[in-house]
Amino acid sequence: PIGIGIGILFSFWFNVRFNFKVPTGKRHRAFLFFAGISIGSACLNFGFRNQLIEAGISYEISRFLVAGFLFSIAYGFHRKFSFKDLKQVGIAVYANELEDIAQIKNKIGAYPDFIHVDLIDKSFSEAATEVRTNRLETIAAHWPNKHIQVHVMSRNPMPWLDEILPHADTIIVHAECIEDLSAVIKKIRDSGVSAGLCLLIDTPLEVAKQYVNEIDILMLLAIRVPGKSGQKFEMEAIQRVEEIKTWGDRNKFDLCIDGGVSEKNIHLLNVELVVSGSSVLENPDPARQIMR
Repeated sequence: PIGIGIGILFSFWFNVRFNFKVPTGKRHRAFLFFAGISIGSACLNFGFRNQLIEAGISYEISRFLVAGFLFSIAYGFHRKFSFKDLKQVGIAVYANELEDIAQIKNKIGAYPDFIHVDLIDKSFSEAATEVRTNRLETIAAHWPNKHIQVHVMSRNPMPWLDEILPHADTIIVHAECIEDLSAVIKKIRDSGVSAGLCLLIDTPLEVAKQYVNEIDILMLLAIRVPGKSGQKFEMEAIQRVEEIKTWGDRNKFDLCIDGGVSEKNIHLLNVELVVSGSSVLENPDPARQIMR
């Protein structure tokens, strides 16, 4: 038992340190699943192995057969439960501009964990160009098996929802909007779509606290000007993440960082989701950059 316990502790630590970047706020839950699945697998391993030996199969062959079979099953359970909150990378695509979606697909293929679609209207930025919600259908067609996350940068998000909902898995609206946020979030969730809340970098974190029981994702912008790619990452976003880690209800939602994320700072972000745009799409090897 002591050896199994030590093995579980070391395996979990190395996995969350190197293989699956689970944020510290979710590691307690991850460890409980990891320990339960590992102990169950070990018990089955001993039981099946002994039965095969009693049936006349050598120890070496029975060990190989049972361990290999159970490892495959346990690994699947670990991916589904223990490490379901591992850090994921999404690529930002605009719903406003005439980007060549097919060209972007050729660059990044299926490497992103999800596709993040930015929609910004003139209520949020006077410089915003025409919103083309029909691009969402095109994006979903190019990545049919990817999670589509739509970031609605609008002071009045409600009028956009009917056009967005059929093509989105998650819709994130801004805490700075002038509509009833609870009503907006309810409409999203009542449609079977996950709901998220985004804060501008200067918006106090306290604003989001009253909505943590209503949302699935809390997104923090790490740039000064929303909707403009290529901006530098603001280091104060890291302090904001650290503050959220202290919230008692931190495990109720996923945390996402958007803006200025690159291979140089992603290791500093103790979150489940990150969104990157120019760092990936302007790199000579976008697929490799996603993996970095």
